[in-house]
Amino acid sequence: MGIRFAELGNCGEGEVHMTFCKTAFSNDPSKAVLLKGAIIDRYVQRKKMSQGEIVFIDETILHSLKTIDMDIVNGERIVMQGITGVNEKTRIKAMLVKGVYCANSLNYLTLNKPINKKYLLGLFNSKLINFIFKKFNTNSNVNGYEINNLPIVETNKEIEKSIASLVDKIISAKKKNPSIVTTEFENQIDKIVYALYRLSPEEIEIVEGSR
Repeated sequence: MGIRFAELGNCGEGEVHMTFCKTAFSNDPSKAVLLKGAIIDRYVQRKKMSQGEIVFIDETILHSLKTIDMDIVNGERIVMQGITGVNEKTRIKAMLVKGVYCANSLNYLTLNKPINKKYLLGLFNSKLINFIFKKFNTNSNVNGYEINNLPIVETNKEIEKSIASLVDKIISAKKKNPSIVTTEFENQIDKIVYALYRLSPEEIEIVEGSR
């Protein structure tokens, strides 16, 4: 069911290589923001890194090292952790960012078709898409080609808006209180996703009962 994400866009590594671009790193918080994979969570950014330290970017040095598409950096994009634990219940941890640089320890999506980003974010963070991802992934890497191969349903604008509205509620709630439980909204997204992908009650039970 659905088309491969590769038909809608592409998932690639962040534009700032953690080794090659290291001379552009800074501890000065007045510099540009650099997001690492360890600070990405579902829907919102962590308050603290799960590992490593927060660093910033000296843009003058960075742009002397490599050419970067600033339309991508300044635009809104979906990003996700590039490495997650094999036994974690949720393997895909995705959120929306804008106006920040991304390290190559995370992945980001570019789109070549008009599709609601918050609809996509809801799909990628859903139980079903995580279930499918875990079935085909056997290591800790969340590789771009694996994301590109995930099935995505192109649906009507009303359903896109329904999921996007629930995503808005989750993001808004988590920005006010990062530890808040948003299970109610996430379960509503999952129900819409199950219907979109035409899962039977038995198939839904399998997804809901999986780790």
